[in-house]
Amino acid sequence: MDKIKVTPLGGFGEIGKNLLVFEINNKCFIIDAGIKFSLDDEIDYILPDTEYLENIKENIHAIFITHGHEDHVGALSKLSFLNVPIYSPPMAGEIIKKKLSRDNHEKIKPVSLYKKYRFDDFNISWFPVVHSIPDSCGLIIQTKKINFVHTGDFRFDEDPVFGKNSNFYKVKEFINGQCDLLLSDSTNAMIDEDQIQEKEIEKTFNYKFKENRKIIICSFASQISRLQLAINSAKKTNRKIVLLGSTLKKNLNISKNLKIISDYEDIVVTQNQAKKLNKDKIIYFVTGSQGEEFSVLTRMSKRKYNDLQIDNNDLILMSSSVIPGNENKVFEVVHNLHALGAEIIFNNDKNKLHVSGHSPSKDLENVIETLSPKVFVPVHGDIDMLNAHKNLAIKKNIDPTNVFVLSNGDNLEVSENGAKLLDQSKVIDEIVLRENYYESTPTKKNIYKENIISIVLIFDKKNKSLIHKPFIKVFDKSNNTKIKDYLKKHLSNNNSLEGLHILQDWSQITEQFNQEIYKLVLSKFNKKYQIKTIIL
Repeated sequence: MDKIKVTPLGGFGEIGKNLLVFEINNKCFIIDAGIKFSLDDEIDYILPDTEYLENIKENIHAIFITHGHEDHVGALSKLSFLNVPIYSPPMAGEIIKKKLSRDNHEKIKPVSLYKKYRFDDFNISWFPVVHSIPDSCGLIIQTKKINFVHTGDFRFDEDPVFGKNSNFYKVKEFINGQCDLLLSDSTNAMIDEDQIQEKEIEKTFNYKFKENRKIIICSFASQISRLQLAINSAKKTNRKIVLLGSTLKKNLNISKNLKIISDYEDIVVTQNQAKKLNKDKIIYFVTGSQGEEFSVLTRMSKRKYNDLQIDNNDLILMSSSVIPGNENKVFEVVHNLHALGAEIIFNNDKNKLHVSGHSPSKDLENVIETLSPKVFVPVHGDIDMLNAHKNLAIKKNIDPTNVFVLSNGDNLEVSENGAKLLDQSKVIDEIVLRENYYESTPTKKNIYKENIISIVLIFDKKNKSLIHKPFIKVFDKSNNTKIKDYLKKHLSNNNSLEGLHILQDWSQITEQFNQEIYKLVLSKFNKKYQIKTIIL
C-alpha cells in the first residue's frame, strides 16, 4: 500500500523558513529550504533544524524548489552536507547559484513545466503559478495510488506581467481529477478583499512619473515584475531608471539572461550615466521595503548612503507591503524620511502600488473546490492563518477529520485509505548570530528638519478603529516626549479617527487628520509643527 509521510520543519505556525520533508518507502525528499529573518539585531536569520536533517541525511535523495524567495531557498547554503541534487525552476536556480560554491553548481537541475521527473517510487512535476517573483511553481507528486499537490506560494492574475495565470483546472486534468492530498498557501487566508491585477500599478506609475521631482520606488529585490512596470512607465514619460542595491542588480542580470524582462536597454542606466541627467528625469528603484538595517532605503534615511541623498519634496513610492513583525523597523525608516522632507506614499485606494503575491480567502476556496482533495493541509502561515484556511476547507465540504493543521515536527501519514498523525518529532530552530556584529553609529540629530511630527496609523476600515498602536516620532530641538505620549494616548482612544471612514479620497482624509493634529498640538503645547501622516 502506498504511503507518504510529510514532516514540516518550518513554515507551519510561522512566516518564513519553509521546509517540508516527505518520505516514501524510507526515502526522504525536501520541498524548499528557507530562512526566517529575525527582529533581534544580533541575529542575522533563523534556519530550520539542520541537526534533524543531519541525522537523516543518508535517506535524503533530492531537494525540490518551488521559487526563489529567501524564505524558500535561503537555507540551501547551510545544507551542502546533504550532497543531493536540487531541482528548481530556472530563475530560482540562478539565485541559488549565488548562494553555493562554484563546485556545487552542478547539483542544480533546471526543470521544465508539466514534465514528469521519475524517481523509484513516484513522479514529480512542476506547474506554473503567479507569485511576486518570476518562475514560481507548485508541485505534483504522484505514486501509483496517491496524487499529492503542493501549491507553493500563489495568487491569480488574469493578465500577469510575466507568464500565465495560475490554473488549477489544468492541474486537475493532469491528475485525472484525483487529489488525495493538497497542501495550500495560507498567507492571505484571513483576507476577504479581492485583489487587483498587478498591471493596475503601472497606471499609478504613469501619472506619478509625470510629477516634476525626484522619485524613488522601494520594493523587494525579487519584484522583477514591478521593475518591468516601472520600465514601461519610464519609457512613456521619458525617464531613466537607476537600480540601487546589489541583490536587485543581480536579479536584473538573471532576468536579462533568462529573457524574462524586456525593453530595459535604453531605460535602465548606471549611476554614472545618471549624473549627466536632471534629478527629475530619473527614477531610483531601491531595496529596503522591510527596514533592513543595511538596505539602501534605511541607509538613505540616516544620510549614510553616499550614492543618493534624500532632498526636500522627494517622492518615495512604497511598492510593497509591510510584513507582519517588521512594522517598527519600517516605520522608523518612514519617520526619518519624513524628517528629511520626503513625501511617502504606500498602497491605497487612490494609489495602487502593491498587490500581494498570495491569494485571498475567496481564491483559496476556489482552489479547494476545484481540486476537491481527500486530505487537506494548510501551509505557510501563522496559527491564525492556518486555522482560517482550515475553516475555508470545511466550508467547502472537506471532511473536518481529514483537515490537519500541523506544527513544525508533526508527522502526517497519508495513504489511499486516508491520513493519520504519527508521533511528533522534536525539532528546534538554528539561530545564526551576526558574525561581525557591531553597534551602528547614532544618527546625527542635525540632519533632520526641525518641528515635524511623523505619524503612521494602521486603520481598519471595516471596524473603524486602529489595528495597532500609533507609530509616532517627534522631531524638534527638545525631542519632546510629552507630545509623543499625549498623541499616542489621544489616538489610541480613536478620538481623531471618528468620521474618517466616511471620506473616500485618501488625500482628503490625510489633510483633515493633519489639520486636527496640528490644532491639537498647538492648543495643548503652544508649538507649531508640520504634521506628516500615513494612514494604512
